[in-house]
Amino acid sequence: MSSLPKALLIFVFVIPLAILMGFFLADPTDSTSLIGVGLFLFLLLTPILIRFHHSALIVSATAFINAFFLPGRPEMWMLLAGISLVVSVASWPLDRESRLYCGIRSLDLAVIFLVLVVLFTMRATGGTGFNIMGAQVFGGRRYVTMLAAAVGYFALVLHPLSVEKAKTLGAAFWAMSGTAILGNVAFALGPNFYFFFYLFPVEFVLSQANAEDITLSGGVVRLSGLAPLGFGVVYWLMARFGLAGIMDLRKSWRFILSLAAIIAIMMAGFRSNIILLAILIIVLFFLEKLHRTFYAGLITTVLLVFSVLIIGFSDRLPMTIQRSLSFLPIKVNSVAKADAEGSLQWRLDMWKVVVRDIPEYFWIGKGFSINPTDMYFTKEALRRGFYSPSEAARLAGDYHNGPLSIMIPFGIFGAVGFIWFLVSIYAVLKNNYRYGSHELKTINRFFLGFFIARVFFFVFFFGAATSDFWLFASVAGLNLSMNRGMATKPAAIHIEQVNVTEKNPEPARIDIPSPMPI
Repeated sequence: MSSLPKALLIFVFVIPLAILMGFFLADPTDSTSLIGVGLFLFLLLTPILIRFHHSALIVSATAFINAFFLPGRPEMWMLLAGISLVVSVASWPLDRESRLYCGIRSLDLAVIFLVLVVLFTMRATGGTGFNIMGAQVFGGRRYVTMLAAAVGYFALVLHPLSVEKAKTLGAAFWAMSGTAILGNVAFALGPNFYFFFYLFPVEFVLSQANAEDITLSGGVVRLSGLAPLGFGVVYWLMARFGLAGIMDLRKSWRFILSLAAIIAIMMAGFRSNIILLAILIIVLFFLEKLHRTFYAGLITTVLLVFSVLIIGFSDRLPMTIQRSLSFLPIKVNSVAKADAEGSLQWRLDMWKVVVRDIPEYFWIGKGFSINPTDMYFTKEALRRGFYSPSEAARLAGDYHNGPLSIMIPFGIFGAVGFIWFLVSIYAVLKNNYRYGSHELKTINRFFLGFFIARVFFFVFFFGAATSDFWLFASVAGLNLSMNRGMATKPAAIHIEQVNVTEKNPEPARIDIPSPMPI
């Protein structure tokens, strides 16, 4: 009789669910089947998500994983941001720890203001543009990304982290960008593994896929997924040990691992990656005050050695590495140099045209809506040689420039809101680095250094409002969660000291700084 409840459970729940799953898996490529499988998995994972929703959001924030079972296959962090926010709000009256709100007013208002600008622009320029739902235009995915970034920020600051979790999850946050390489691995393994592209984005595989057509690949096959993998390793090392820790001769594995990661970044074939890495190292070098230590001489020696090796063997390096280094005054293959120069030229051509559009979209931005007919004819004209390569990117809103990616879609109000947003983040990161817990000093310093380097890169080299908004918002939200808000300068404690001499009968007051908050 004791086995009867188990048998009933199997017949009532397990067998019907198994039949339902078999029905869905009969045609796994059908959208309805994908949604059904996704909902079934979500049901099974609900207890885990309720328990670890905040950690799951942090880990997925920089990961390249798709929620393949949802229409449009959004990135997984978007789904987890919504789940985490709902769970955090629902558990607010029940969990005493969750009552500690980690956000600050200035940053919260900046995020809300940007959300209002996005919603107004979306309304004023023709709606969302969800082509998957039958709209006559598309481009709504970018609106969703911007709005999901705001949801993710509030989900992060609604849940504080302990110091132990802050160290672990803070490092994992940076390392998860290495998942980008899994798409390249699936492509290299052959058609039998192409089902992985449901889970991992295909954008990093396009150069490999176009390799057989020299007109598409430019003669240079770039393994794009290697760049996020290399940056993930470098970011993890810097956040965990700092620049000085990587150069520690007693822990040589750190330097060797970082060197391998830098080679992987160069193998991706993008010059901008090398520029971003150089900016980050320079910023951290001065933040850690290494110019006052023997590390200055050590780093200078390492740079000189690698400079000599690169100059001497630059034209013998792999083609992708030569392309990455083509902006330097060194000898590289003419194919790699021509491919890099051509890429820069069409960007410059596009910027000259887009800058003229600023007065037109000064007050009300252009938005993200794209007419598919215009895109089709533009591609046809590009294929026939009537348009420059920049025209298709301009029509799609891929300006490859940070300020333009804000100003054109959202006008002056979007630009003001984004500047407000960045200034507020800088205040948070600076204060948490200067006045935060000593145990989080290294990782807080990396957050600040990364933000400074990334903003400089966004303004002067390359940026995209949609992706960078989430990057900056997640950095700020995670840092606030790690530090349980924004740390402030400790107030002075006044101690009265009695002077017993007759010449100075009044007590003297001494200001002693209070201990650093933990």
